[in-house]
Amino acid sequence: MKRYRLINNITGWVTFAVAAVTYLLTIEPTASLWDCGEFIASAFKMEVGHPPGNPVFMVMARFFTLFAGGNTSHVASMVNSMSALASAFTILFLFWTITHLARKLFIRNEDDFTPAHIFAIMSAGVTGALAYTFSDSFWFSAVEGEVYASSSLFTAAVFWAILKWEDVADEENSNRWLVLIAFLMGLSIGVHLLNLLALPAIVLVYYFRKFDFSWKGFLISIAISLVLLALLLVGIMPGLVTISSRLDLFFVNKLGLPANSGMIFHFILLIAFFTIAVRTTLNSENQIRNTAYSAIALLLSGVWIISGSFFLNLMVFAAIAGYVWFQAGKNRVVLNILITSVMMILIGYSSNAIIVIRSAANPPLNENQPEQPFSLLYFLNREQYGQRPLFRGQYYNAPVLDYRDGKPKYVLENGKYIISAHDLERVYDPRFITLFPRMWSEQADHEQVYKEWGKVKGVPVTVTNSSGEKEIIRKPKFSENLRFMFSYQFGYMYLRYFMWNFAGKQNDTQGTGGAVNGNWISGIRFLDEPRVGSPDLPAGMKDDTSRNVYYLLPLLLGLIGLFYQLNRDYKNWWVIFLLFIMTGIAIVFYLNQYPNQPRERDYAYAGSFYFFAVWIGMGVLALFEAIAKMAGEKIAAPVAGILCFFAVPVVMGSQNWDDHDRSGRYLARDVAFNYLNSCAKDAILFTNGDNDTFPLWYAQEVEGKRTDIRVCNLMLLNTDWYINQMKRKTYESDPLPVTLEPKKYYDGINNQVFIVEKTKDPVNISTVIDWVKSENKATKVQISATEVLDVIPSRTIRIPVDSARVIASGTVKPEDADKIVPYIDIKLKGGSILKSQLIILDILAHNDWKRPVYFVTGYHDDAMGLEEYFQLEGLAYRLVPIKSQNKSWVDYGRIDTDILYDNVMNKFLWGGANNPSVNLDYHHIRTLIVVKSRLIYAKLAKALIAEGKNEKAVEVLDRCLEVLPVSKFLPDPYYNDIIEAYFLAGATDKAVEMTKGLCNYYYDRLDYYLKQNPYVLSSAEYEIQSAIQYTAKAAGYCEAGGKKEMADEINNKLEGYYQEYVSRQKSVKGPDVQER
Repeated sequence: MKRYRLINNITGWVTFAVAAVTYLLTIEPTASLWDCGEFIASAFKMEVGHPPGNPVFMVMARFFTLFAGGNTSHVASMVNSMSALASAFTILFLFWTITHLARKLFIRNEDDFTPAHIFAIMSAGVTGALAYTFSDSFWFSAVEGEVYASSSLFTAAVFWAILKWEDVADEENSNRWLVLIAFLMGLSIGVHLLNLLALPAIVLVYYFRKFDFSWKGFLISIAISLVLLALLLVGIMPGLVTISSRLDLFFVNKLGLPANSGMIFHFILLIAFFTIAVRTTLNSENQIRNTAYSAIALLLSGVWIISGSFFLNLMVFAAIAGYVWFQAGKNRVVLNILITSVMMILIGYSSNAIIVIRSAANPPLNENQPEQPFSLLYFLNREQYGQRPLFRGQYYNAPVLDYRDGKPKYVLENGKYIISAHDLERVYDPRFITLFPRMWSEQADHEQVYKEWGKVKGVPVTVTNSSGEKEIIRKPKFSENLRFMFSYQFGYMYLRYFMWNFAGKQNDTQGTGGAVNGNWISGIRFLDEPRVGSPDLPAGMKDDTSRNVYYLLPLLLGLIGLFYQLNRDYKNWWVIFLLFIMTGIAIVFYLNQYPNQPRERDYAYAGSFYFFAVWIGMGVLALFEAIAKMAGEKIAAPVAGILCFFAVPVVMGSQNWDDHDRSGRYLARDVAFNYLNSCAKDAILFTNGDNDTFPLWYAQEVEGKRTDIRVCNLMLLNTDWYINQMKRKTYESDPLPVTLEPKKYYDGINNQVFIVEKTKDPVNISTVIDWVKSENKATKVQISATEVLDVIPSRTIRIPVDSARVIASGTVKPEDADKIVPYIDIKLKGGSILKSQLIILDILAHNDWKRPVYFVTGYHDDAMGLEEYFQLEGLAYRLVPIKSQNKSWVDYGRIDTDILYDNVMNKFLWGGANNPSVNLDYHHIRTLIVVKSRLIYAKLAKALIAEGKNEKAVEVLDRCLEVLPVSKFLPDPYYNDIIEAYFLAGATDKAVEMTKGLCNYYYDRLDYYLKQNPYVLSSAEYEIQSAIQYTAKAAGYCEAGGKKEMADEINNKLEGYYQEYVSRQKSVKGPDVQER
């Protein structure tokens, strides 16, 4: 046994080393897209990120940032390294988990520790652990500063710990492992909630170890585990803070004490009663005393607060108190372990105190401002993201009959808590309410997806619309609701990800259905071709690094292991199976995701893939046993081990390395730098989403880049806490000139401001804000006896322009003084504006052209229709009082060639986009398209040509192709603009060469798609039409540039492609397909 343990430990650490080296070699050297920039920034300065917060992750990451040695450019790399090491430790625990389970299959006594058995067990551990090491989803999270790597480590450690307890369960003090598990689970809440899903499996391990198996006992154990999980998720986590909030309300409003005094008192009581309860249940035989102290401790924990119903909560507490009384009389050791475990969970969970402490310090990143218990509860409950119905709710087309007040919103005002508003709850037509609503989102673009995946025909229901007229709405059937769940949620949004990891992946382009993007593949032609097309791919698709095939080998080995363990060790099979379900299908059910997610969500199910990797390890043992029957164990062990090792981990590692290697990629950070360098000093920069905000936060908070600029996210500008932050000075950036008082933008106040035209004439923008600020009833609209609303008094809001000021501030150059307009009119559309737009009006009214104002893009509601006054200066548009022409959603605003030339030629970086060894994945390519990287160069070149600076224009275009080469960044929608600009600049040879390359690129794709089966052809409709469109556009530029023969040749070829496409479409869809 000692020899086995030594070998097991050494092999485990070698496996850890392989994983660690792999991940450290492939980490992203800086911040990546999505939440990574925010996580790294919040960790570096201990700030508050998005709900529900990640205080344990934040502290761990902060520790790793210390190893940057004061070099802020290395901070992100250190946090990413933490994820890499956490992932490597996850692999270590996975190895030991597999060998533990494998040992239970083979080793009954000391005589079974034969070299062949030991080699087979180690091979199982190595193969399963390294298969997961090189799996697509886990590797993705292992090399970036996100929470999922650390969360996986906690899950792996907790499951390993319960297996360690299982080994020593009969020994004295073995329950220390259960206490450790409770503490780890409490801590894990401060990273991510996924770890809690291991709780049912822990209960099963306990049951199998302590009791004889029976189906009744098994089902009771499952039921108990689900109750415990519910009490933790729905009880303790929100209930603890709910009690704090109620005590704080009493202490502040009734006793006149400062905010958080009730919370502090609550924690003192918690510490006192849990300490007493643990000691008395350990030392006292008094049932009444043990029950009293334990019940009070659990009362203070909030475990009983599971709903908004006082009666139901009281019943739950009564049941808990009854169980405590029962255990206090029967087995106080069990009660002691229970109370101690709850206490350890609370100790771990208390890490959330960091959030309150740091929020109270008002750091620059302080999302939701959870500085007191009410805002903390809102934060921890993720209320800003809205609610998703789970067990009962409405269909997507349910008519709204009425609105009612929900729970109150508390804010601190003048040292007292007041109710600022109530949640607004919709009352739906009860005929459209169903159990387990899967098709629930009312968003306009979701309805069609529901209909397609659910094959919705519905049943007609007559309703009365808002106009009082009768109309028929087709309510989905419950069977259609379930069909959507199984086909889209379970199938497309889980099974597809599962197959990515163990069969193969078509590409990393985000899929929405169909044959072209984001599907699983196997590398086996007859399986793939009907679903995704033939593997005879054109260049670009064939060379896509994200196209990976494993020939189903990991999947098959895992399935073999699944059935092998079921036959040999059904108890532990049930444990692994439950973990596999809870971290996969159960999450899908709980999340109840709406369609058209902003990104792929495979990372959320990495825990499920972890436990399938256990079965991959078991598959090695099955193969070992099969070969041993023919050739003996001494031959079977190395043959099975080596064969499985090369067939699974080696294949997966070799396939996945190139697209998971992020070394050398600085693009996300550099795009953030480019945004900031596009702005003049002391600018206000309005951003829209995650990927044009979080990297900027990283750039400013961590690397100290352009801290004179105030980055203002327009979505967050709809929240009161964010507006408050914008009103504070941050680093070198002065407060934004928001003059509205907090009571005008509290959550629930002025979320929408209705337009009530008091005049058809333009109204000065300052007057509009004064109108909203006024308490005069004449400026309001009273809609009920108690509710009065602020309104906007005109659809035309006028921004006056002081020409001397805009020239003095540098907004307009002196030579352009004659172009300055005397005012800018904002024309409001619709019946109301959002809170964010009201705040923008306030900023514009009181900034009075003092600070430069930039938008990252136009043509959205928050741009207020100002696009014709935009001036392109880089990746952002500056608001200037010079009117220009709006030609389209991609061509608006004027250009100052001096500013734009200096920015793109001297300041812009595109980290790794021109480096052949750096991999650009789909999201980074998409980022380059979203920021219109090539279009910016093309627009500048065309503006220079209009000024007669053709040579300078060619320099700009050459720089574009140098930093964004077509070899790395394939032709995008703006590639043609570069061709056009070359023609206009007189660089005809370069334009012709680019045109040939573009045509060949699209010809190859057309040749490929037009040969595919009807399903693939139909799925590729957008790709085919885009190829024809972009190539035809190039032909037009050729003709305009004097290359009519080349244009005719392209058009003739396109005509042939188009006729073939129409012919194929008719054969698929019928003769009604119309030609152009």
